[in-house]
Order: sequence, then C-alpha cells, then structure tokens
Amino acid sequence: MADVVVYGDNEGFSPEEFEDVVTCLKTLLSVRAGSQPLDREFGINYDGIVGYPEPIGQNMISVEIIDKVNRYEPRAEVDNVTFTPGTDGQMVPHVHFIKNDNYEPEEETEEEDEEA
Repeated sequence: MADVVVYGDNEGFSPEEFEDVVTCLKTLLSVRAGSQPLDREFGINYDGIVGYPEPIGQNMISVEIIDKVNRYEPRAEVDNVTFTPGTDGQMVPHVHFIKNDNYEPEEETEEEDEEA
C-alpha cells in the first residue's frame, strides 16, 4: 500500500518542523513493515489485514498506525484515521495528526557535542 494521505494542524509547530513531521510520517506510513534491514518493525504491516472484513481491517491498520506514530515520531500524535476506497479494492488511509504536547526533545550531552 503506497497511497497514504498525511495532513495535520500546524499549530505549535514551526514551519520547518511541521514539514519535517509530515515527511517523516509519510515515510513511516508508506514503508512495508519488515522491509528495513536494521529495524524490521519500522513501517506498517498492510499484508496483515488481507482476508479480513473491511471494518476489521481498517481498525487493525488504524491501531497499528497510532502505535507506530507513537513509537517513531514522538513530535506528533494521531488525531484521526479515516479511509477512502483506492484502486483495486485497496483502502487509502488518511491520517490527521496534531502536535504531541507531551513531547520534550532530548538534550544533547557533552559527549554528543564532542563527537559532532
């Protein structure tokens, strides 16, 4: 499943950070889980819903999207996931996100500064 629509509220984000979050989410949600050699959990397991009724498959994908965004993009929080019909019977997820108010960027340590 390559088609994913990502949109969000830019409230609380700088313009650069908002664009970065959108890019990161599009990447995360368009990658098939298991295809990244160093992190097999990265991406979404779209194949896992094959054979399930549409409402159950949509729910399974929605839960996985929320879990993966929480894990891989802590700056964002999924507000809503909806689906539209795509080509060949595929479902196209539309993911709306907002700023995660609980996110605090990690501060660089002196060791990291020296390595850079």
